[in-house]
Amino acid sequence: MTQIQTHGVCTNLPESCRLAASGQPQALDASGGRCSECGATLVAPAGPLRSAAPLKWLLPLLALLLVGAALWWWLHRAPATWAAPAVAVSAAAVVAASGPPSGKGDGGSTIRLHGSNTVGAALAPALVKAFLAREGYTSVERQPGASAEDSVLTGRRPDGASLRVELQAHGTATAFQSLAAGTADIGMASRAIKADELKTTSQLGDLAAEGSEYVIALDGVAVIVHPSNPLQRLSIAQIRDLFSGRVSDWAAVGGPAGPVTVHARDDKSGTWDTFRSLVLDKQPLVAAAHRHEDSRALADAVAADPQAIGFVGLPYARQAKTLAVADGTANALRPSRFTVATEDYALSRRLYFYVARNAPPLVRKLADFAVSDEAQKLAQAEGYIGQIPEADEGVGAAAVEALPAEYVRLTRGARRLAVNLRFKPGVDQLDNKALRDMSRITRLLESRIGPSQHLMLLGFSDGQGDPCANLTISVQRAQSVARDLGTYGLKASAVQGYGSAAPVASNDTPSGRERNRRVEVWMSERAVEPVAAARCH
Repeated sequence: MTQIQTHGVCTNLPESCRLAASGQPQALDASGGRCSECGATLVAPAGPLRSAAPLKWLLPLLALLLVGAALWWWLHRAPATWAAPAVAVSAAAVVAASGPPSGKGDGGSTIRLHGSNTVGAALAPALVKAFLAREGYTSVERQPGASAEDSVLTGRRPDGASLRVELQAHGTATAFQSLAAGTADIGMASRAIKADELKTTSQLGDLAAEGSEYVIALDGVAVIVHPSNPLQRLSIAQIRDLFSGRVSDWAAVGGPAGPVTVHARDDKSGTWDTFRSLVLDKQPLVAAAHRHEDSRALADAVAADPQAIGFVGLPYARQAKTLAVADGTANALRPSRFTVATEDYALSRRLYFYVARNAPPLVRKLADFAVSDEAQKLAQAEGYIGQIPEADEGVGAAAVEALPAEYVRLTRGARRLAVNLRFKPGVDQLDNKALRDMSRITRLLESRIGPSQHLMLLGFSDGQGDPCANLTISVQRAQSVARDLGTYGLKASAVQGYGSAAPVASNDTPSGRERNRRVEVWMSERAVEPVAAARCH
């Protein structure tokens, strides 16, 4: 009778996947060999197969073959190279771990990261260095590449094995071009993959699927002006008018009279793609805009010109002044750790790694590391926003007068986790980031929730469609999160939905509607009064 292994266990880092941490077996035929939670490779667990009968003859045969191979090598070895196998085996282990050769360096032990300058300038090198150290590479060197946006990191272990990581940071668009061409193993992106890019990379699987799309950190696109500019806030509509040239004098938006000088990132930049999508919509950038490949150069140019305005990723604002931004009817918010972590800030964005579904194990191991708690702390140290959901006080992003009275009552004096669980349109299915966020929230709540702490889950929808349907789906989303947390013994004291109330973004755009589809997670030290069942009026 043919014997098969029917189950496997997740190979991800324990802190990155609950199923990896628990060692829970998963059906191989149902999962396609991938973890149902994080997409990492499944391997057969230690222990018996469905039937151990074949082992009675298979194991002795394998042992005999190994002994024979060892004897042949002993008789034919060259005296001068007697010590070489130890190093060769270690180097081969690196190649074996990384699967088929990727790149041209050191027999295949090369990982190639192409794409976003925002990711590749500082964040990716920091993640790679930490990953190499974690893998036992005690000596790590970084050398410049062919251009200022290129570099090579090489790690060496005490046994002589090496691993080479190539970074090319020429803009998010190049991530998907290189993945499609087979010249990159990981795509670095400062925006989500587009529909046309999904088509050109379809041979790699669905890169937008769980297990291929990794949100490695959060960032805010900061709108910046000269420090002497008295403006404190602008709406997205006003920013659009300034950057499109429809408004060319500061006086039209409440600033001092004078011409506006526009600075923008170049066309290959993911920061530019994000800004164009969230702000410009279909309006073209003013022809006189000064374009920059590097965010630091752009920020320095704005900080040196009292008439200037520009946009950069939050860590690159440098000496320039950041403005609060309002989207639709929501409050104007400045980019901060909390407002970006919750994605309430109008120009918040996600930073990504993209990997093929069948990526070599070592490539996937680096991507898995990039979403671990250790990596999120590194992202925070580099000026980005990590995804460890700490708690903060407040009543959310919207104006208090716009909030339902029950919501205000529940959240008064409570602490909100710095994360919004977001959903796919029209359903209570979490998006890829939220699936990982649930693991992070579970670990946090398991250590924090006690007799004096009460958990509240408050759901919201976008403003599209029937109000009663919106209210229903917002309740269902909060309930789905409650059910998931309940499997870990975490019981919510309040589970409620508020439909399209209290939007954090405009419902006129896809990105705004996506941010409004959310569940907020709150903790209160006082007893929570029962909530009334949500009803349509």
